[in-house]
Amino acid sequence: MSRQPTSILLGAEAPRVLTIPMLAAVLSDRRKQPARNTLFRWVREQVASGSLRPMTRGLYINQLAAPRPTAAEAAGFIRTGAIVSLQTVLGEAGITNNFPDVVTSVVPHERGHVPSVGPVKAADIEFRFHSMPARLLDDRAGQLEDRIDLEVKYSRATPEKALLDWLYLGESRYSRIAGPPLDVEIERLNGPRLRRLARSMELVEQLKVWQTRKKEYDLDPDVRENASDDE
Repeated sequence: MSRQPTSILLGAEAPRVLTIPMLAAVLSDRRKQPARNTLFRWVREQVASGSLRPMTRGLYINQLAAPRPTAAEAAGFIRTGAIVSLQTVLGEAGITNNFPDVVTSVVPHERGHVPSVGPVKAADIEFRFHSMPARLLDDRAGQLEDRIDLEVKYSRATPEKALLDWLYLGESRYSRIAGPPLDVEIERLNGPRLRRLARSMELVEQLKVWQTRKKEYDLDPDVRENASDDE
């Protein structure tokens, strides 16, 4: 392997999440793949130097890519079709409390086939997955720019979609997740986008009920007093 690690891993065009076969491919020359022992020795060196961050077995975050990837980018490699959503998206947007050691995602399923959604633990991150009907995650659920954050390089819901995903799962008898909390900064959401998605996902009535509960919560004297104390 004549190329230096920085030439392989560094920069805006570098791969951001890597599996062992992907690492073998980027390290190979035109003639042959690197020897197994050579490959794994190189991987161990990059982990030790901090260039590669281990996620699950055989899966790594490239810490030298720009901008630096987050653990959330590995979700789609751990569960095919996973879209980062729910608490992770809303927490990082400042709409709910943030739990940086947990990455939450939704995974599409078709009738008769439910994907594996068991949690997966990495060294310092837990990945949690929740299954939803594919019709609520593909183009039947709304325009791409309403559903998916196009500013990032992986599948990630917009905050408005994340809230509706959470609302759906909170009401589904097949889900164990509780619905979204009421102490959210809803004013940070894009109202027109939220309403468009609610129509496409057929969650208009559910959203109205939740918003009514949210208004009642915000007007509660005890809640208002606590909010003023925090200021």
